Amino acid sequence: MRRLRDTLPVLRPWIPESLLSGKGWDHLLHRIGDLPAAASANACGFEMRLSEPEPVADFSVTVVDGQVSRHLAADGTGSLPCTPEAWLARHCAGTPGPDDWIDWMVLAYDIVAVGGARRLAPVVYLSPASLRHPLGTAESQIRLAGALGRAAGRNDFNQEHRALARTIEALPSGATIIFAAAVPDRRPRFIRLVVAGVTPPQLGPFLDRLEWKGSIPAVLRFLSGMNDVSTCFMPAIDVGERGALAPLGLEMYPNRSKDVDDRALLSTWLTTTASDWRDMVDHLVTMGLCLPEKAAGLIAWPKCHNVYGSQGVFRLYMGINHVKVTFREGRVEAKAYAGLRFFPLAEAAAESQAR
Repeated sequence: MRRLRDTLPVLRPWIPESLLSGKGWDHLLHRIGDLPAAASANACGFEMRLSEPEPVADFSVTVVDGQVSRHLAADGTGSLPCTPEAWLARHCAGTPGPDDWIDWMVLAYDIVAVGGARRLAPVVYLSPASLRHPLGTAESQIRLAGALGRAAGRNDFNQEHRALARTIEALPSGATIIFAAAVPDRRPRFIRLVVAGVTPPQLGPFLDRLEWKGSIPAVLRFLSGMNDVSTCFMPAIDVGERGALAPLGLEMYPNRSKDVDDRALLSTWLTTTASDWRDMVDHLVTMGLCLPEKAAGLIAWPKCHNVYGSQGVFRLYMGINHVKVTFREGRVEAKAYAGLRFFPLAEAAAESQAR
């Protein structure tokens, strides 16, 4: 198996059809099928809309050194100099430059909203943990803003810098930016930020300082109604140079995760089971944010199996990482973010011995 289009069909029996099938499956393979099969070993993510009947999903992949990086480097060869593709190719090829401090990133491919034919550049998520200095320093802010601007295919990054500085100035005490994302090919120009360490009492004033235009009381009422199933959340905010844009996301985790370190939440899908998610999923159904068939698919998603094939024995891990509830122009929508890893059993054994 050389490409994801070869690997994913092998996994088809384990992916609930209510979450991904039919045209949604075809569009997924069309958009990301050329990625190396090794992408499934790095960790793949599936973003699924819970209130829409269509079984469709967006896709993300963690990029580290190896076959995925080599593929992305070759795929961007010949791209115009100031484009997201050219930046990604240079970075994945290990070409020295101002962004060679980045040790890992996540690429998120928009598939559902775009359709099967169009191809937007992926959203590039970077972790500020890679920086040598806290984001409160001017040097670190300029460094990260420059990387975000270049990843979006721009020579200047003044707008990214202003948006980042504005958010950092508005952060509540104890809060940190855990992900910063460049969003190419979108207008108006903005960066996407995921913030950890915000408490419910801090959220309203934080959004007010960012001049978010939505209903802050509605967001706080929603959080209060989730207390029995989820008290652990991270705001996900699109920020332009003049403040927060209309969509506001709350990345929700099950209550058993509330005592986990914020960065450990990024691997929640490896540590939770279906039973950990059942109460939250049932609550979303009751609120009308999740269809019953999507709920059944989510509860069926987490699993760990050995898969036997012509090329050997493989280990399959599947789990749910978080549910993102988005507030946009008076509407509330929910998406589930689920993870998948699929790699030779020999590698799984080596990982266990290393631990």
